Order: sequence, then structure tokens, then C-alpha cells
Amino acid sequence: MRKILLSTILMFLCLVVQAQSGRKLLFESSKFVWCGLDYSNVKCIGSEGFNEPYEIKYKYFNAWNHLVLNEADKYDLQKAYYKEGQVTDLSVVDRRNDIPEVDELVINDSYMFEKGKIQEIINDYDLEKADQGLGLVYVVESLNKYRQSAVIYVVFFDIASKEILWARSYTTEARGFGFRNYWARTIYNTIKASGDDFKIEKKRYKKGK
Repeated sequence: MRKILLSTILMFLCLVVQAQSGRKLLFESSKFVWCGLDYSNVKCIGSEGFNEPYEIKYKYFNAWNHLVLNEADKYDLQKAYYKEGQVTDLSVVDRRNDIPEVDELVINDSYMFEKGKIQEIINDYDLEKADQGLGLVYVVESLNKYRQSAVIYVVFFDIASKEILWARSYTTEARGFGFRNYWARTIYNTIKASGDDFKIEKKRYKKGK
């Protein structure tokens, strides 16, 4: 009985230490690896708003990823998450964004990720430019023309262990002229909303140290 109790206590302590280590990496690391926008499991909801699924996959997935890089002053990830250094590694999203089948991309029904989907996706993140440190990826769940919004998961993870350190889902408004800019607005809004949440949690972390 004592052995079982001791094992349970040790396991609990290991989990506590692991959690503390993860939060330290998340909030104290000054640098991160930006892994891009992952559209590997996205659905575009509302066929009238997505007439060219081939272009969405082969043109716009790439265009949205490069927009974040080319207009870094606007899509300022470092400022949003209080970091001082950013490495960009799109090697995994470049590969994963080829996964969706064009004829299955557009639907007219509701859609949500199954439980465990985010971890399943992160398990595939073997980066080319880093094997340790803090990773950040935006996993896009849906673009919904009916609701004029997108659902995007903001995911920070430990690159070495692939442990998810912080994952939040954001539903943000689409707006703007032209197809690219209309949906790009949801990326911008997600950066701002998640940055606000990150700031609050970082303050709590500092107070709890």
C-alpha cells in the first residue's frame, strides 16, 4: 500500500515539475519558432463563398502564410506575445497544407475538430530549423462564410517533447476587400485577441512565481 502511495506521490510531483517547466518555457522564453498557418484539417463552410476550392488550396494557403511574413509590422507576433526573437520555419505547414482534398474542402454543414485533434497535429511537427525551444502555430479549423468568421487555434508547444503548453480557440470576424484580405482579417484579429489573453496569463504567472 505504501509503495502504491509513494509511486502516486512521485508521479504527481513529476507532473507538477513538468507543468512548471512548460510554463517557464512558455512565459520566460524570449524567442520562439513561428511555424505558420496550418490548414491541413480546415473546412470552408458555405459553398457560395468558396467557388474555387482548387485556388484556395494551391494559392491562398500559401498566400496567407506569406502575408504574415511580408507584412510583419501589421501581423506582429513578437509584440503580441512579448517575445524578442522569432525564427520562421514553415517546413511542416508547407507539407501539411497539401493534405486537404480539393473536392472535400468546401462543405455546407457545421464542423468542429474531434477531441485530441490538436495534439495529433502537433505530433507531426518535426521542424527543420529547430529541435528544441518554443514553437507557435495557428491551426485553422474553419472559414465560415455563413457567419463571416474563422475559427483558429493558437498553439504554443514544446518543440522537443511536442507537449502543448498553451492552446486557445478564437472565433474572429472576416472583413475586407478581395478574397485574400477578407479572410486575412481573421488572422489579424486572432493575433490581437490571443495576445491580450497571453498578456493576462503572463502577469498571473509572474505573480505566482
